[in-house]
Amino acid sequence: MKKLICPLAILFFASAAFCGGVSEIVGDVSMPPPDDISQKFPYGITAKTPPYLQKIINKKGRAPYRMNLRIFQGCPTIEVSDGGRLWAAYFGSNEQIEGGERFSPKDKIFAHQPNETIHTAQFAVVSTSSDGGKSWKEVFVFDPSKVLNGSSSDPLLWKDADGKIRFTVVRNMDVGDRQIGPTATWEFVMLDPESESTGWSAPRLVCKNNASVMKPAVFPDGSILRAGDTFSMGGNPQRAFFIKESRGGKIEFASRLIDSKRSDPKTTFAEQSVILRKDGSLFSTLRRKWGDPVTGFESRDGGKTWREVGFPLKVSIDTKAVLFRAKSGNLILVANDVSIAEMKDGKPVFGEVRGPDGKTFRPGGARYCMTAFISYDDGKTFPKKILLDERQTSYPSVCEHNGRFYIAYDHARGGYKKQEILMAKITEADIEAGKLVSPGSALKMEISSPSKHGGGRRADDNLL
Repeated sequence: MKKLICPLAILFFASAAFCGGVSEIVGDVSMPPPDDISQKFPYGITAKTPPYLQKIINKKGRAPYRMNLRIFQGCPTIEVSDGGRLWAAYFGSNEQIEGGERFSPKDKIFAHQPNETIHTAQFAVVSTSSDGGKSWKEVFVFDPSKVLNGSSSDPLLWKDADGKIRFTVVRNMDVGDRQIGPTATWEFVMLDPESESTGWSAPRLVCKNNASVMKPAVFPDGSILRAGDTFSMGGNPQRAFFIKESRGGKIEFASRLIDSKRSDPKTTFAEQSVILRKDGSLFSTLRRKWGDPVTGFESRDGGKTWREVGFPLKVSIDTKAVLFRAKSGNLILVANDVSIAEMKDGKPVFGEVRGPDGKTFRPGGARYCMTAFISYDDGKTFPKKILLDERQTSYPSVCEHNGRFYIAYDHARGGYKKQEILMAKITEADIEAGKLVSPGSALKMEISSPSKHGGGRRADDNLL
């Protein structure tokens, strides 16, 4: 006679035999209390949930960041390791052009559409070059879209007092967080800047709002002054801010560029470029709205209070300008060399610009004629300059290695068959001569150009 085995005994035996396997596979599925953050929307994800960087893997089935898929990119930043490896970063999208612009077949241009979502599906690419900028490889991406449709904007590469390269970037992710809000700045530290496969530190939350457009001013003691923008619209005088941090990252104070009691309807995207002057004071640029060139502010108390002092050149109308302290002690300015000579029939007539070949021409708009200037008197005057690119260009970034300046900028970021990230490689001698005179100097070097790799904006695109 066969023995009958109770089903409960079978269940008990199976559970006893495989309890270890169940634990490994299923894990701890006991639920936390109802008031735990994980039990409330958005299920534990807050503005303080850390972001991450990932390697770009262009293999079959895993190539969402290939350039032939990209229809928009711009706003580059550039830095160089102590060993000479170049690093660049810029943001882009496979889905929309910047700021919700649409292509108008009638006007053959891309025009901004009001109330469109900004930064949708936008990611930041980190690229590197080991041969002085002759060739580049995209190696990392910061893409918050994997977490509740977040997006990236304004990546920044800069070097601290210890020679470490930091990657500072904005994550836009609206999850109803009341402490931080929908926009936050995060920072990673590059662990091995001489290797294209460098590791990265854990990310650090720098602040709410945007503090990653301009490189910080670095003080002799290693402390820094970050510049940022709240991006509150309507000429709000409080939008431009600064954060002072110790060498170890402790926040010492935060300040505003303009007193809150003042009205400043001319303020647009602030984009302050801050430098430490030789007398110990601070000087910062401030971007102004259309029709007004960049202006300047100074601080005599380490960045706590500021007063407007103007700027010696009428350049960069409603666009980014960068100040950079060269190792020689001279001051380098990179900006669009565009000024309004007169208004004719309600339209601006731009002043003439002379190129390296001696020819003169008029810029086709405010974001033309990317130019490098040099000052020998700490920014009082900029007597020498060299035209880097006469075309539609914007958002420069500068670094220096062995007496050579590397200047990244974008070329027609929303234009048909453009969206190029380019680089100029020059010396102080080139700026002084107004043309390339140093061996190895070059202009319009390509960092990234999607249209040359099957991507980029098409003439009939009508995407957001």
